[in-house]
Amino acid sequence: MKKLVLVTGLTGICLALIALAGPAQGQEAPNRGWEFGGDLRGGFYASERDGRDGNESSAESLRGRFRLFAQRELSDNWLFRGRVATWVTTDGNDYSLEFDRYRASGTGTRPGEVHLDEFFLQWADDAQRHQLRVGRFQTGFKLPVVPDKSLDRNDASNVGIGWTDGVHWISQLGAGWESHVIAQLNHRRGTGNTARAPIDFSDSGSRVGAYLGLRSTERWGPVSMRMLTLHWIPDALATHGVGDARRDDYLTATAKAAAEWPVGSAGMRFVLAGEFGRAFNTPQQSTMQLGTIDDVAGDGYQVSANLFDIRPGHNLGVVYGRVEAGWLTSNDFSNNNHLYEIRYQHHFNTKLRLDFRLRYREEIERRLGASELQQDRDMYARLTWKL
Repeated sequence: MKKLVLVTGLTGICLALIALAGPAQGQEAPNRGWEFGGDLRGGFYASERDGRDGNESSAESLRGRFRLFAQRELSDNWLFRGRVATWVTTDGNDYSLEFDRYRASGTGTRPGEVHLDEFFLQWADDAQRHQLRVGRFQTGFKLPVVPDKSLDRNDASNVGIGWTDGVHWISQLGAGWESHVIAQLNHRRGTGNTARAPIDFSDSGSRVGAYLGLRSTERWGPVSMRMLTLHWIPDALATHGVGDARRDDYLTATAKAAAEWPVGSAGMRFVLAGEFGRAFNTPQQSTMQLGTIDDVAGDGYQVSANLFDIRPGHNLGVVYGRVEAGWLTSNDFSNNNHLYEIRYQHHFNTKLRLDFRLRYREEIERRLGASELQQDRDMYARLTWKL
């Protein structure tokens, strides 16, 4: 029965996409057809944990993610795009078709759920200097490195599924700079990208948030990328706990940069990149179970060193990150954690890629009542194939 419901729902989505993107009655259809594509990602995952109570545990699984899009140019300036996405694991899948505006938790969807992670109209001016997206779309402002991560916005990393609902305006400012302005809609039960507790959207004032970015990818000496961001979620931070009615705004800022240098004469490149972020309002220690008096710290940073094209298509990168307990909006870094990671990547061709990762994480501060700092060790070997 679940499979029947899933197939029926997907068929309905496809029909809706066709109906929405088709020309209105009496109008001549543009001489443009549908474009289809997607990606398939799957691999082996293993993890070990030393818990806060001193006990050890481990897990192994196979995981996969499938995304399929359809898009069509409606005119010289307008484009429609929709995409369905799902991820599955070895067991525990909850097969269903979901149309909720929020994810099952602040950090992701349940395995087996099928979501629309893109459904938007896009306008661009004739010179392609300004662009507007309206609806559900992807946002991600990652460092240009092998273990590509972000402190503040990366809707769908690894096999995860995420999205942004709202409006995204992009403008080319000249000299290689571009601006990003996002007005994001939030549901009272959550949103489509990462928001860790005690961020809570039950207050009506938290329905609309904003993200501002200023980025340049034009070379400036060895510097290949620079970016500044602000992220504001009003009336969403439950500083005294979700059970308390008091709410504060959650406001963060980040600075990102990357530089690269050639190594040898065979095309190898060394890339050094980093990011620093600060949360200006943070929860109380008692809310995060880390103390009883002060607010927790809210800084985070990452530093990454990488070698690209060690041989053609072979890349290697390492990253260290430290994210304090009050940094609550990263899809790639858990708050109150150190992170060490090494990742190898091989591009067989433009469509097929292999990634192998080893990662170690450890809590920065010990929780009240815990006998140990929690430690996690994990690895994966995965393939990504663009259809």
